[in-house]
Amino acid sequence: MVYVPAEDAILNEVEARLGNITTANGYNNDFPTIKRARLKPFKGYDLPAANYYFATVDTTKDNYGDDEHTMFLIVEAHTKTRDEPFLDLAISLCADVVIGLFRATTAPEVTDQVSIALGGTVNKIKYIGHSPFIGEGQDPFCGTLIRFEVVFKTEIGDMINYT
Repeated sequence: MVYVPAEDAILNEVEARLGNITTANGYNNDFPTIKRARLKPFKGYDLPAANYYFATVDTTKDNYGDDEHTMFLIVEAHTKTRDEPFLDLAISLCADVVIGLFRATTAPEVTDQVSIALGGTVNKIKYIGHSPFIGEGQDPFCGTLIRFEVVFKTEIGDMINYT
């Protein structure tokens, strides 16, 4: 039997939820391009796009001796600049990502109930903040770097999620 490491299970759910961010589901933006830990910059034809990865996973022991992990999750949301100020676009992208990650894949609409456990893969997800950015050149773009804290548990010495 092949197991899925806890981090992979979490990132798989993040990707599924990002994929549900569509105007048809009530969001302001669509992300036709979604990549995991992409290093190469997006080109104009890739946009709008989302890139997601984690920076660190810290581990402590909970009161029962299990490992409690805190993942620092990052989602980059990119789009082409338009006639509106880039900060307004960055705010819109951030709102869509935050709302989208807090909606179940089975109930992804903006008006659906909040789901903080990422489909049961984590104990909780917490929005930390975002940092807008802009790029110039032939294909000007803007976006925002959105940060989350994700808490999940595993048994000691195990990296299979039991949350």
